[in-house]
Amino acid sequence: MRKSIFLIVFVLWITGCTAQTSVFQKADFVRIVDGDTIVVDRGYGDETVRLIGIDAPESVHQDPSRNTEEGRRASAFLADRLKNTEFVYLQKDVSDTDRYDRLLRYVWLKQPDRENESEVRTQMINAILIMEGYAFQHAYPPDTAYDEIFQKFMQEAKENHEGLWK
Repeated sequence: MRKSIFLIVFVLWITGCTAQTSVFQKADFVRIVDGDTIVVDRGYGDETVRLIGIDAPESVHQDPSRNTEEGRRASAFLADRLKNTEFVYLQKDVSDTDRYDRLLRYVWLKQPDRENESEVRTQMINAILIMEGYAFQHAYPPDTAYDEIFQKFMQEAKENHEGLWK
């Protein structure tokens, strides 16, 4: 038995195959805060979630001079996109929370089967905000699992003059 397990592990290591390591947590969607922050309930009460890998312009900053029309449009887009959403799926990267104690997550409309580019494009809110031009791709190391694909999506949004790039 031990030899079989060792052999399987060895073959996976040699071939470069890895097991699916992503864990998705279903959460009730409560509301949006702004263009890159939402509130969910994972069963522990309301928790704020900062969408990682993106940065949307400000719309609810304490300093009103930092709030922008682009930020209000990003918030409105996110609110419209999530208006009939009852729950979302949260995917953690490396960090659990930021310095403001917000959960850091990729937010999915449905749990993906493969986490391929097609599913990222159609089901991950972080990516949708970039592709529609309402948020910038922004790497926040060490949480960079989707950084390359987000860069690609932002370039596409620029080329297509979407949202912020009009």
